[in-house]
Amino acid sequence: MNKKIALIAFPLFFILAATRSIENIKWISYSAPLFYLFFIFDGLKDLKNKELRLSLLLITTFGLWAMVTSCWSTYPRESYIRSLVFMVSSSSLILGGYCWVKYFREKEFGFLIPLNILLLLVSLFSLMTKIPFDYWAGYGYGLKSFWGHQNILASLIIFSLPGIFMLPVKDKKINILITSFLLILNIYILILTHSRTSLAVIILSAFLFALLSKRIKIFAIIMLIFLTLIITYMVNNNFQSHIKNYLFKTEISLLDRKMPVISASYEAAVIGGWKGLGFGVSDNTVLSNLLFNVHYHFEGVRLVREKAVSIYALIEETGWIGLILFLFFVLYLLYLTVKTYLNTMSWSSVMMVCLLIGMSLHAQLEGWWLGVGSVQFPIFMALAGITIGKIGIKAEQ
Repeated sequence: MNKKIALIAFPLFFILAATRSIENIKWISYSAPLFYLFFIFDGLKDLKNKELRLSLLLITTFGLWAMVTSCWSTYPRESYIRSLVFMVSSSSLILGGYCWVKYFREKEFGFLIPLNILLLLVSLFSLMTKIPFDYWAGYGYGLKSFWGHQNILASLIIFSLPGIFMLPVKDKKINILITSFLLILNIYILILTHSRTSLAVIILSAFLFALLSKRIKIFAIIMLIFLTLIITYMVNNNFQSHIKNYLFKTEISLLDRKMPVISASYEAAVIGGWKGLGFGVSDNTVLSNLLFNVHYHFEGVRLVREKAVSIYALIEETGWIGLILFLFFVLYLLYLTVKTYLNTMSWSSVMMVCLLIGMSLHAQLEGWWLGVGSVQFPIFMALAGITIGKIGIKAEQ
């Protein structure tokens, strides 16, 4: 019975969580945490697995330290509650991911299929109907559809993309046809978002996948596409102009608008020191260096500042101690993915390595590692549970 419930509950949770950044219906996402109870109760019986126990210990240790920072936090109540939510959500999602791969071992990315299909359908709806009125947004006027920002839509696209390679279609030819169509459509929507970070991550992931999987044909196709683009860029002035507009948007050089935010995050990290300012706290002494006030706002009396780089955010809020504790967790996940890859050499294991590295790199320019309310955080923690399950369950067999 749990397997049937998981088949519905796990994919549904991520669809609900993804609505958090859609202003008109974000209230729907408030029901998503109810699924945590199911994930916890369903996964508690698997605590005998040593990889799962160690992973939960690592992430809980970080959460407890984040809770300790409330002792000196400017907003102690917010820091305490936020750290508690972090521990509950991360632990339950890890348990949920572990149970998912236990139930559906050959379809470990299958829970992402409904989310990816939804993203494509909603994006196409916006393109055809021009609804909502601001479906294009950002400095480069990228497609955001109903989501709060074009970068959010882009990150959901690239992180849910692996699901389409596990479609429940038995006929091999039809499966390849549908998968190819969905892949092209995903890339098309991703390009329309004008999200340079997400596009760079998927390109790097594609190269890494081709190398680790030793699929010469895929690598050759990727190289051929790049050579074609480079040659076209060199000989066609119109194409060159389009590429420059895409990459630079309204900037003189790359990351012009990001640099004030990154610099402020670095300065705040220096101020955070070894123990941090408090979980969820933003230093307010660096605001004078920000060129655009859209990078910070107030929630009541609490200042919330965009931090861009997750590592800087970790130091600012939880200090070097918090950074080390969190990186222990991430490095342990990387160790498990590499170990699984070496043991199996399967394409899904390669995909897991690419996903973990790609998401970690993406978090360094979008700053969502500590964002318990972000749309990326749940996917990251669920994939962490799947990573643990792939090696942990195999070790028990």
